[in-house]
Amino acid sequence: MTVAIKIIVFLFGMIICVQLIAALYGIIDLGHAFKTEYAKVIRRILVWGILTIAIAWLLSDSLRPAFLWGLAGYFVFYPSAYSGLKLFQMRNRRLLEKG
Repeated sequence: MTVAIKIIVFLFGMIICVQLIAALYGIIDLGHAFKTEYAKVIRRILVWGILTIAIAWLLSDSLRPAFLWGLAGYFVFYPSAYSGLKLFQMRNRRLLEKG
């Protein structure tokens, strides 16, 4: 049962990391209107950041590493998957241009 709970907490860490990355994308998404929307962007980043810290702090010592590994795992996975997809698209585009 403990392993199942740790897996769930790991996945929960990944979900929280998705929200944290989405909040950080607010800077880019609202870049054109950042002067008027900066409060909303900063508030969203702070809310998800504080929520992440609070969850990590409230978890027991046995579950905290699973949560943090979920955060770190997705934080590393996301840019690598994005870069891999871009490389795959460029490779396919070159193959289509040759044929």
